[in-house]
Amino acid sequence: MKISILSESDIGKLIEALAATGLPVISEYELGKVLFLKLSAHAEKRSDLLDPVIDHLKRLRIFVPLSLGGTATAYQLIGHSTASAQQIACALDPFAYVSHLSAMEYHGLTDRFPKILYLTKPPAGEWRRQAEEKMRRDLGANYDEYLISRLPKLVRPKLSKIGAMSLHFQERSQLGAFKHVSGSNMRVATIGRVFLEMTREPQLCGGIQHVIDIFSNNAKQYLRLITDEYERHGKAIDKVRAGYLLTEVCGVKDLVVESWTRFAQRGGSRKLDPEVEYAPEYSERWKLSINVPSLAGYDE
Repeated sequence: MKISILSESDIGKLIEALAATGLPVISEYELGKVLFLKLSAHAEKRSDLLDPVIDHLKRLRIFVPLSLGGTATAYQLIGHSTASAQQIACALDPFAYVSHLSAMEYHGLTDRFPKILYLTKPPAGEWRRQAEEKMRRDLGANYDEYLISRLPKLVRPKLSKIGAMSLHFQERSQLGAFKHVSGSNMRVATIGRVFLEMTREPQLCGGIQHVIDIFSNNAKQYLRLITDEYERHGKAIDKVRAGYLLTEVCGVKDLVVESWTRFAQRGGSRKLDPEVEYAPEYSERWKLSINVPSLAGYDE
């Protein structure tokens, strides 16, 4: 199939529609969707046009192939060469968001500059459900026709690198977890969710000592956002760990935090740092092994 089947007007429509997405990179699904919706005059041949259109846009230097780890294929649009790895990742995976140490950097909670981009995405089954919902919204009444068109579907990308930046994905439910960054396609964990992540996965947040430092320096300022997040989405052990840090390390006096002592109980997972072995230092109030050397005896 030669690209000559398309007029200059057709190509212009494609370029305009791709630019209108506001995305810094275009996945094969996004290109397929634009082809499907904008080239109705070539309805029976749209799938055959995909590869020739890609080649043509590359020759025009509208498209530049991206260097990605994994199996994802994507193209950077002209004028978006300065897009960050965070923006690119959020464009390629529409249900992922920047999290952990990378979100801490975004919110100004840490002065570290992560060499790894940390992101969170929903588990595979939930991802597929959201992908179907998005395709139905994108395509409307044409959804079933698109499915049999042989154009690319929205599938979960396997990403490991964007340029020189390595990616680390955590899988977790997204409920209330992120906010959209104004003027960008980027999604980033809320401040409350970042603090929840710190007690759940401190190893992805710079380590437990860095987490303790962030709580010490910032928890009082963001206390209401923190307690709201833990109340809505925190498990019992999350509240116990945060309760210990807030009351015994940060000196917070708050009725909501005090109420979390009802979740304190002896058990196999009851240690402050979930990644380290038990230590004999123990908070009787929070029923928690304080297995962080710098906090040994802190609450006595």
